[in-house]
Amino acid sequence: MAIRSVVLARPHPAIVGNMTPFLKGLGVMIEQVTCLSQLQEKITSTTDAVVISLAVTSTVKASVDRVLGEVISANPGVTLIFSSELPLRKKYKNLNYVLGRYFKITPNITSIENQVILNSQANCLYICGNDLKAEKSREALSQIIMSW
Repeated sequence: MAIRSVVLARPHPAIVGNMTPFLKGLGVMIEQVTCLSQLQEKITSTTDAVVISLAVTSTVKASVDRVLGEVISANPGVTLIFSSELPLRKKYKNLNYVLGRYFKITPNITSIENQVILNSQANCLYICGNDLKAEKSREALSQIIMSW
């Protein structure tokens, strides 16, 4: 089952500029949230995934933790896609800490640098900004998204 619909729950200009055309090229439908109050209406039980930028700033004026809480409240089973300009190894500890506040079992975090077997009930995808620049990494990322 591939990811077919994504809500940009905490977008950053790099996500909108680079990730959106990439996802649309894979046939993924994109919806963008512009304020925190839109999360409950945009994220439904049929939403496959949400993108949450780990950047300090976002067009949605709320912290990663706050947005994550709202997303899980709206759809506890949605696939979480985190995005940052830094590689996963530099964000892993912080991301695990935030996720630990919402999950009893820490979710698997998959990225093109750290591909894991998707066997947990909760799984996350991590996309580094550089993943969208090189053709080889874009192909690897496409494979992950299309086989999710």
